[in-house]
Amino acid sequence: MTSLSVFNRYHVVLCGLLLVLAGCATQLVPFYDKAIVDGLTAVNVDTMELMAAASGGTSKETFAQREGRYNRIIGNFDALALQASARPMPSNSLPKALEKMAEKRGITGPMQIVPSAIAFDEIAKTITKMRDTDRKQGVTAMEVQAFRGQALIYLDQALTYEAALER
Repeated sequence: MTSLSVFNRYHVVLCGLLLVLAGCATQLVPFYDKAIVDGLTAVNVDTMELMAAASGGTSKETFAQREGRYNRIIGNFDALALQASARPMPSNSLPKALEKMAEKRGITGPMQIVPSAIAFDEIAKTITKMRDTDRKQGVTAMEVQAFRGQALIYLDQALTYEAALER
């Protein structure tokens, strides 16, 4: 056997290995869940309707008319955060590597690496703050715009992330 034939075998094996590896898709994110997207779509509409209804400002005297709506929206976002966080993560070494890197930087505790779950939690906090302000003193039109702007940032992040998982 000549060195050329060994060289050719090496390339054939290398090409075969590359083809096998190219066929493997490493899943780094949770799988798409239609129930989460459907829930997000519904609560998004409810949130925007609440913001539109309050857009001219509110008074604490009429808060009782909105309290149930606030609570339903907050509860839905809390439930979505739990659902998104509870999705099985793909089994690979990336989450463990991220936790080790975080520990080296002094960050401890469980790492939540599902962006939509973080966004759902932040939206719930924003709507909770709006509800509590509304209960205490009502909200001005300017405050509603600020709460809406903050909620929109996180809604956009959640919608974008969850839509990307579908692909």
